[in-house]
Amino acid sequence: MSIEIKPMSEEDLPFGKEEVEIETSIAIQSELDEDAIADGETEPFNWMDLCDVPENFSRLLNAGEVVLEAPEAILALTYPLAIAATRSIRPADGKAFTRGELVRLIDETYREVYRLETNSQSSPTPPVHERGHLINRPESDGIFGIWGHDLEDLGIADINVYRIDGRVWLDPDMES
Repeated sequence: MSIEIKPMSEEDLPFGKEEVEIETSIAIQSELDEDAIADGETEPFNWMDLCDVPENFSRLLNAGEVVLEAPEAILALTYPLAIAATRSIRPADGKAFTRGELVRLIDETYREVYRLETNSQSSPTPPVHERGHLINRPESDGIFGIWGHDLEDLGIADINVYRIDGRVWLDPDMES
């Protein structure tokens, strides 16, 4: 299955402007990992790390809950991208998205964006151990201009939902 991702300048996105209000925000929480428990944490994380989605998806709380009734939505990834990445998505049942379905689609889209960036930049992103005192990645010159964070550094905290001109737009609030 091919994923069609389109670049879009942030100025062209219909949300993020003062006059456009969020309809709702879908909270993402995950169970604590072993390190957090060892550190004495007792409350769930208010996010889910993308690095946990493929192997530890079971940590996502309320994954099966229907959180958005819509036959289609446009997912817009803006962080940490100089040029936004957009993708049209549909729920598996054709009617409504579950929390888990949205998390998987966001993860899948970020992975494809980072792959496309790697394939379109003029030189490879230096690995962490070659960055000297900087942990963050330098801005790349690929089609999305990824800056600051590697894929493994990102986590989904919330998914902001906008309904604009009859279309549903999703803007994940990312943690790093």
